[in-house]
Amino acid sequence: MNKPYDDIQHYLNELQSALHGQPAGLVQDAMYDAENHFLDALANDESKNMAELIEAFGSPKEVAAQYIKFEHDTQRFVHGIASKPPLFNGFFAPLSSFKSYKSLSYFFISLPLSIAYFGWLALFGVPALVLSIVGVGLPFLALFLKSQTYLALIEGQLINSLLGVRMPRRPSRITRTGAPSTWWQAISSVLKSPQGWRATLYTMLHLPLSATYFAASCLLFVSSIALILTPIVDPIIHGFSPHLAVDIPWFWFPITTIVGAIGMTLSMHISRLLVSLQTSIASYLLIQR
Repeated sequence: MNKPYDDIQHYLNELQSALHGQPAGLVQDAMYDAENHFLDALANDESKNMAELIEAFGSPKEVAAQYIKFEHDTQRFVHGIASKPPLFNGFFAPLSSFKSYKSLSYFFISLPLSIAYFGWLALFGVPALVLSIVGVGLPFLALFLKSQTYLALIEGQLINSLLGVRMPRRPSRITRTGAPSTWWQAISSVLKSPQGWRATLYTMLHLPLSATYFAASCLLFVSSIALILTPIVDPIIHGFSPHLAVDIPWFWFPITTIVGAIGMTLSMHISRLLVSLQTSIASYLLIQR
């Protein structure tokens, strides 16, 4: 590693220290932006002095302060400041929490997405891994691992939007010593990077986890809504089709409403626990350390 790239790594280490305590997703974005800026500047003119580049870009503490301020302003704009008291308190508090409905939305979306992720792994990743044993599959395996880092960005933005955990908005950094000079070095750098493999592990775990989340929270939520609506919907259907039986008469509506509300609330409490599990796994596997 030559001196300009040594200086870049030294700058990145100081930037990481200045961002200590901030969300890991924010740190990854800041490190990616800084490294790309300096690598692009050196690629255009290798004679440039690193001190001049740092002076133009900003010191690590200045850059860290800008990222922290921008993140604070963004979170305030997106989430705002809670001013209205919740409609319900205690056990039923999640029913009036928009955050709880967003979490359930993630678990609804997560299952079909996990099938798509697993399909990509089975149809492209596994054959590429098998072919890489004889060498011809190495470029395809590198392409698959590279695609996993971008799938991780898609998943991260869903988690960021629906579960409220700050995930990266930039891909993980693979090359730390400048641009590779040959195609084999480019493939090798992707294969040696742990981030693509960690994202692949996340893809493998995503399907069984999503199925568990769906069964534990979403099915209970849907069943509870169906229980509330049955005393209203069944008599209407029976009116158009008299041969169909009424499962729950209309006068049971107050009881089904209470039981259904309890079921809905319970599903939201379960989803809160599942959110902690899912975000912990995603943060560990999808964020570069």
